[in-house]
Amino acid sequence: MVNFVCKIGAKAGEGVMVTGRMMCKIFSRGGFYVVGYPEYPSLIRGGHNTFQVHVGDSNIYCQRDSNDLVIAFNKAAIFFHKDFISENGAIIYDEKIDLKDQEIRKDIKLYPIPLQKILEDLNAPLKMKNTILVGATLALIEYPFEKLEGVLKDEFSRKGEEIVKKNIEVAKSGYNYMSKNFDISGFRVTLKPVSDKRRMMLTGNEAIALGSLKGGLKFYSAYPMTPATSVLHYLAAKEREADIVIKHTEDEISAINYAVGAAFAGTRAMTGTSGGGFALMTETLGMAALAETPLVVFLSQRVGPSTGMPTWSEQADLKFALNASQGDFMRVVLAPGDIEESFYLSADALNIAEKYQLPVLILNDKFLAESSFAVSRFDESGMGIDRGKIAENPPKLKKMQRFKRYKVTKDGVSPRTFPGQPNGMHVATSYVHDETGFSSEGFQNRVDMVAKRNKKLKNLLKDLPGPKFYGPENADITLVAWGSQKLPALASLEVLEKEGIKANLLHFSYLFPLDQKKVKQAFKRCRKTLMLENNSTGQFAGILREYTGVKPNFMFLRFDGRPFFVGNIVDHVKKLKEKGYKGLKMAVFRETVNHEYYYPAKFGV
Repeated sequence: MVNFVCKIGAKAGEGVMVTGRMMCKIFSRGGFYVVGYPEYPSLIRGGHNTFQVHVGDSNIYCQRDSNDLVIAFNKAAIFFHKDFISENGAIIYDEKIDLKDQEIRKDIKLYPIPLQKILEDLNAPLKMKNTILVGATLALIEYPFEKLEGVLKDEFSRKGEEIVKKNIEVAKSGYNYMSKNFDISGFRVTLKPVSDKRRMMLTGNEAIALGSLKGGLKFYSAYPMTPATSVLHYLAAKEREADIVIKHTEDEISAINYAVGAAFAGTRAMTGTSGGGFALMTETLGMAALAETPLVVFLSQRVGPSTGMPTWSEQADLKFALNASQGDFMRVVLAPGDIEESFYLSADALNIAEKYQLPVLILNDKFLAESSFAVSRFDESGMGIDRGKIAENPPKLKKMQRFKRYKVTKDGVSPRTFPGQPNGMHVATSYVHDETGFSSEGFQNRVDMVAKRNKKLKNLLKDLPGPKFYGPENADITLVAWGSQKLPALASLEVLEKEGIKANLLHFSYLFPLDQKKVKQAFKRCRKTLMLENNSTGQFAGILREYTGVKPNFMFLRFDGRPFFVGNIVDHVKKLKEKGYKGLKMAVFRETVNHEYYYPAKFGV
């Protein structure tokens, strides 16, 4: 089994993200599975940025705790990551970096590269030093240079043939320098392409965008906010090709109002933001619910409250999404757990919104939103567009008769019409209304309208899948997760099996509403359950207990800005087993070191 992990580290602005994405493509074109995991503080320049590239010849799910190789642009990269290098691992770095005050384990191999001299000899700009380091890395693992050459052509062709040639020349110099000046035979990893099959490299946000397009999206409005912004960027780049309308609005209030207006007019519409932006959207969310206007809201979570840690990951907006806006109203909350679910659930969200005429919220987080994954083409068979009850030919109305847009029906869903349809004109108001849409403060009418909308729940629960099991049928312990924490949980199952612990995973991607019967049946299959959540209060565990009466045996929480790593989960499960699965019901993960990427100078680097 092939498994290789390298981490690139540098200041913001030195090309870490571009370099990381290039390396992901290089390995995916060799038939490998790849995961690219970025970390960075909220700085345009300075600080410390990283991009971890995890490569395997069988399916891999997420980032890893340690690295086989660290590619260091500066001293900070060595300081932050030297203690997280695997046994007999290595560091490739600029030879100008002084390592005298860095305590580096003796088993770690050092490969200093004269970046400045190589660039001067080739009359190349300083910004091409990352290309040298990529070339040197591929030489170290004996990976064919042709794969890098192909990616460089694709990456820089828009800048002209001369730029492409210069990058290839610089990369080849790095490749040759490593091969000629070091004994690379002692490095622990050698990679050769396993096939010519190419996989797509997609981030979670790009999969959300693609799934939305497949689901018939025609209008997307948003104001940029990390980590949701890349959906706006991706769709804007595809606007003409996909025949859609993208609106970069002046703020988040406008964004959701545009989307509601487009949906009222009959367009499949969606808006997107992160926590602070969603706070501004909540009043209009309630208006859409009362007007029964289909709306999809993409909410990409980050650390809060307020601005919090804006470029780090958390799963703490779940209860916010569930209770946003005033009053009671039906909504659906989804949280994809991987790239495939990001694609399928975003298409499903648009169908659910129109079929049931209500708001649907899609939650991911910075971890899934911005991590890159090598995936095969999605299976689009069976995917369709369900627009729900549209009154294409409303019956002719008598004099002074109005179309009953909010007619009380058996299933709670009333026929919709769009502006301009004969006999279908109606008012969509933010006030309590009667069946025709006109405002009414009648007491019985209020009860009737609420009861009408609540009738949707019965069929909704039939349509929404329950939680899904992964791993062996009979397990000593079941990991329970929602959204993106599916990925480290899945990866943990393989490690736990090697440790002699039989574990499986129960994963939720349809978070609300919850079918009590389906959830209880799932938990009855478990001996002991460990809930994993990326927040400080166990939000989903609380929701499970409130709506289904189910309570996990143990909770393990992490909320320092990072998702769970495989080692965190494995170590905790081993401790639980040692204690006979008894004792502390809730535990919090804490890092052993208090590093901070925002201000490396604090650590003298």
